[in-house]
Amino acid sequence: MHAQYLRKSPMRQSLFQFLILLLVPGAVIAAAAHLFTVAQIVNLLYRRLPIGWALLEIRRPGQGVVVQDGILRYSRLAVCAASTAAALNTYAAANQGRGQADWKDWQDQVVNVPYSIAETVRAPVLRLFRQDYEQLERNRSVIQTPLTLGQKTFAHGLGTHSISHIRVVSPEPIIRFSAWVGVDLNDRTRGFPGSVEFSVAAGDQNLFRSEVLRSGQEPLRVDISVSDAKALDLRVGDGGDGPACDHADWAEATITTKSGKTFRLDEMEQGTVPYLASVYPFSFSYGELSSDELLKNWQREQQTTTVDENRTRTTTVWADPKTGLRVHWELTRFADFPALEWVLDFENSGAADTPILKDIQALDQSFSSPLKNGGPYRLHKTKGAPADPTDFEPTVVVVNDKRRETLGGGGGRPSNKDFPFFKIETGKGSLIIAVGWSGQWQAQIESPDKQNLHVTAGLEKTHFLLHPGERVRTPRMLELYWMGDTLESNAQFRQLIYRHYAANYNGRKPLPVLFSNTCFTRGGGWLNECNAQNQISLINAYAPLGLEAVLTDAGWFEGGWPAGAGNWNPRQDAYPDGMGPVAAAAKQRGMIYGLWFEPERVVKGTALQKNHPDWILARGKEPQTTYLLNFGLPQVQEYFFNIVKGFMELPGFRFYRQDFNMDPLEYWRYNDPPDRQGITESKYIEGLYAYWDRIARTWPDGLREECASGGRRIDLETIQRMHLHQESDYWFDNETDQNQIWGLGQYLPNNLFDTPLIRLDDYSFHSTLATSLIIGWIADAPDFDARRGRQLLDRYRAVRHLLVGAWYPLLPYSRSLEDWMASQYHRPDLNEGLILVFRRAESPYGTVELALHDLDPSATYEVSYDSTATKERRKGAALMDQLQLALPKKHQSELIVYRKIPD
Repeated sequence: MHAQYLRKSPMRQSLFQFLILLLVPGAVIAAAAHLFTVAQIVNLLYRRLPIGWALLEIRRPGQGVVVQDGILRYSRLAVCAASTAAALNTYAAANQGRGQADWKDWQDQVVNVPYSIAETVRAPVLRLFRQDYEQLERNRSVIQTPLTLGQKTFAHGLGTHSISHIRVVSPEPIIRFSAWVGVDLNDRTRGFPGSVEFSVAAGDQNLFRSEVLRSGQEPLRVDISVSDAKALDLRVGDGGDGPACDHADWAEATITTKSGKTFRLDEMEQGTVPYLASVYPFSFSYGELSSDELLKNWQREQQTTTVDENRTRTTTVWADPKTGLRVHWELTRFADFPALEWVLDFENSGAADTPILKDIQALDQSFSSPLKNGGPYRLHKTKGAPADPTDFEPTVVVVNDKRRETLGGGGGRPSNKDFPFFKIETGKGSLIIAVGWSGQWQAQIESPDKQNLHVTAGLEKTHFLLHPGERVRTPRMLELYWMGDTLESNAQFRQLIYRHYAANYNGRKPLPVLFSNTCFTRGGGWLNECNAQNQISLINAYAPLGLEAVLTDAGWFEGGWPAGAGNWNPRQDAYPDGMGPVAAAAKQRGMIYGLWFEPERVVKGTALQKNHPDWILARGKEPQTTYLLNFGLPQVQEYFFNIVKGFMELPGFRFYRQDFNMDPLEYWRYNDPPDRQGITESKYIEGLYAYWDRIARTWPDGLREECASGGRRIDLETIQRMHLHQESDYWFDNETDQNQIWGLGQYLPNNLFDTPLIRLDDYSFHSTLATSLIIGWIADAPDFDARRGRQLLDRYRAVRHLLVGAWYPLLPYSRSLEDWMASQYHRPDLNEGLILVFRRAESPYGTVELALHDLDPSATYEVSYDSTATKERRKGAALMDQLQLALPKKHQSELIVYRKIPD
């Protein structure tokens, strides 16, 4: 970085092509520029500056690199500050004392419901959130001419210009909205016709959307009923062809409230619309009323129990005396982490069907900015796993009045589109949210007034009644709120997941697992070619390498892959004696054996489809070739449990892998009646959990792996039930492996996901090392270098315990082959860790500077370098300031291990 880059600049997004203008009252400091080291650059990039300091600009020239004295320096940052030490001291002082007391205060604030929110709206008001051109006008167009639509002139209404967003808020529920809409006809629009589209929404519910309307057209009447909304959003789009002459009129626009009063929009006060936050950390509508209005009048019971030394569980039940609906809110409070978890259930204890439950948000929370001018709120979101090089790619976006974000599952699989773990920097701290739902979840993050942040999450669609005795649950919500370094929030969250959520194996938290899925020995497609003989041959070859498990993937069943999914008996041509001899061979060599299953997918013509057509779901009218097995049915759960039981009883068989190569959403939605929308999915997911939980209870010594066309079904619920998750179906690319591990490692300890390794070079080994490792070597080939293989796996076993603690990115995420990548895995409980560093194939720079996190500054550490087999001793303070590493060759990597030693 260079001093000439110091100047005011608007915000940009990319981590090192990054411009920040953080305006704090009295913040601009006139002083000399100083250079920060990497610990400081990463901290300043990821967290707020100390109060009283302003970071003006961060930028990399050229191709995004900084070279100084021939060294690639990601670790220098130009900052306007009195001195480096003064800035860091100020930050430390500002955060001193932020500890357990602070997070207990936050927990108390969330737990103590209902919240007190003053009612400040006494009459309907409106606020203009956006209008790209001109000014909002009352009773005239934006160019101050009479409101004219086609041949008709109107005395009342609003004149606006695309793109615009007007919000109307009423203290009394709105039941109707009406207006005449169109492009205003005036001298400007006659010569250059504009084109616009109008829409009306109440929260997430779209009430009206027009076609594209053009100048000269007669007005379009809008007259719509509203289901007791307290806020309406009126938007005008530009018709897709730009904003020229888009003079849009909401003529004779009125709302009608529940008491029958009618209010003209042009007569409403315009100003700041108070933010209508929920008084509970969740929300729903029941009949015609909101949860805020209902729960305060319902009977309430509460009970608190101790789960263990670090967790208490409080169950609150609200009961409607009229209909028998019972709302269960089960909340878990952590003493060892600043975290809360809750699940919301609905139960019909009455004798008749309930009214409609809809718009259920398992999470509905608001946060206010401590800054005078509001925001900015920074959302750290991560892509799902579409099986390409962008799987689990992180992105940071600013949420404000011009941008809101909607995240969610894709096609019914939770991490198909977006990863259901995300982080928001709120100005007061960092909030990490995890959604536990293995289906179609959705979250929305918005700040329409720039001051308040509103976050909701739940099922994408809920609109159903409950039958007598019926009970359904909603997504599990987990929050961690960290008031210090935002990178540390991720480090803490990973440790929370490992300690309290990662599935136990043999009664203990597992380390990363070393195993083979034999399909990867032949490029990932070795399926129907497998047989007892070649599987046993591989088992015998893997045993001397120290593998713990071997698994045979799809194709072992009658009909083979893919046509045989639904036949769950072994192919006689490949396994004439069944799977028993293969499992026995694994047991004899000190390993466990397992199989791939895809119980949810049923192919037409298979035994399951023929024998149990009433168990399967279609996604439309016949004919179709693939069906979904309905795990919402108890008999389906029992049927497949018994299939698995038959294999688990084989000596040596203790590995269950479940795949899911289809999107179930269409099947669920097709089978929902109009008054039961969302119920098929809810029952299905709950049944799937019951099935998985039974397998876990019955065989606690069994290993379980989840796959869904790769990493498309990873969420808070699956990680509690599955030890392993295949991270992607995009394999064997080193840089993609590095990036996928970076993306997942933000939130998950690295034992929870796995990556195949098919090569024996250091770079490939290091690119996959930070996972549960799937070995794809053809170890029974005559030319296989078994000595080299054993050497790599011995090294893996020696360091894998370091992968389940904290994680810190030492260099930013990048898919470029010109960049370096580096991450630190740290075990604070052991005072040791490892660093993985990669100089990629097209990087022209041979040296990089890094800086470590969370070391004891006064302690001495022994640092070991694998590539040179050398060791050195360094003080923690020095390592946190600068660790310089040279990799003279392109496409080269380094594994560095450090540990605290006595002085």
